[in-house]
Amino acid sequence: MHVISFSEHLWLENAHVKLGCADVFEAGKGYLFADKQFDKLKEWEVSIPFEKVSKVEPMFKPMHYSAHGPKGKVLIYNGVGGMGDQIMTWPLAKILADRGYEVHILSEHHLALFWYGFPWIKSIVILPCYWSSILENFDYHINLEYISNGYAHHDQMQPIDLMLQICGIDPASIPDHEKRVAPRFTPMEKGIAKALYANRRLGFYQIACSQQIRSLPAAHSRAVFKALAEAFPDIYWIGIYGPLETQDYWLTPLGPPNAEFRSFERPRILWALIERAEICVAPDSMLVHMAGILEKPCVGLWGPYGPDTRAKYYPNHYPIHHTEACPISPCHWNAIQIPHICPPTETPLDRCQVMQKITPEEVVKAVRQLVPSL
Repeated sequence: MHVISFSEHLWLENAHVKLGCADVFEAGKGYLFADKQFDKLKEWEVSIPFEKVSKVEPMFKPMHYSAHGPKGKVLIYNGVGGMGDQIMTWPLAKILADRGYEVHILSEHHLALFWYGFPWIKSIVILPCYWSSILENFDYHINLEYISNGYAHHDQMQPIDLMLQICGIDPASIPDHEKRVAPRFTPMEKGIAKALYANRRLGFYQIACSQQIRSLPAAHSRAVFKALAEAFPDIYWIGIYGPLETQDYWLTPLGPPNAEFRSFERPRILWALIERAEICVAPDSMLVHMAGILEKPCVGLWGPYGPDTRAKYYPNHYPIHHTEACPISPCHWNAIQIPHICPPTETPLDRCQVMQKITPEEVVKAVRQLVPSL
């Protein structure tokens, strides 16, 4: 993260993607920017020269939890950027609030909605924002920019356990059920979710996730989805896609009448719909985490990461993970492209070999074993 000050007042043009709650930045004042937001300014070639750019981590006030010591205001920031990463941070906020802390969230504007509705969250501070308010108004800063995907060690901990350890809390002292927190929906969100696909039995399939290495190729993913729709005709299957998936995943209709591709502009409506799901199938992605915290049956399609860490506290999770396909699996590597650490192959890789071993037939079989009533 960076503190940036400008030598002149900076107005962002309407053509720019809105960075946060501020469209004008006052000259000479320090503003806190996430790394990705700072990269955006450089990408846009902002003409106003920077007066100063400074890394802020050394100024954060680290938290050292004490069960009987003084409590205070804590500001939590998970800057990894993914939906699942925000969901995995929810328990940390509640655990701290339940133990006497006043919890606030620091968030980029497009991720703030993940924190709506929790009564134990006192406020959501949107980046960019004045640095002085961040430094002066909070007793502790918990910065989690690399907590989920930024390290690739084989002894990787489950992310919530690592967050607790960073705060000085023994993860073993927290019951498993406290390590998953479900969203709280408004009456309108519940009403919309009830009206959509009324009287249908729902299944959800996430066709890909944010990184290529953790996703099946488009034709492979479509084959899995089609096999699910044909094997379970009494379930109406919704294939979830987002802005990062290419059109070859979702543009052409799948074929079976009980399946459709759909993108949800309002993620909270999707989550409320998942609360009605009878089965979910997904790679290591948002759907795995939402199904897990809602305790819905989920077949996970695993590659570079392992279910023993990511899905450790999710009941009703059935992993498919072909670790025999790669001698270093799980590698916990989160590169967009296939990384250089992969074992040599005769032809260049463009996908994780572990993911490639998954077949439509075994996914269908896993669903039958997980939910025999289907």
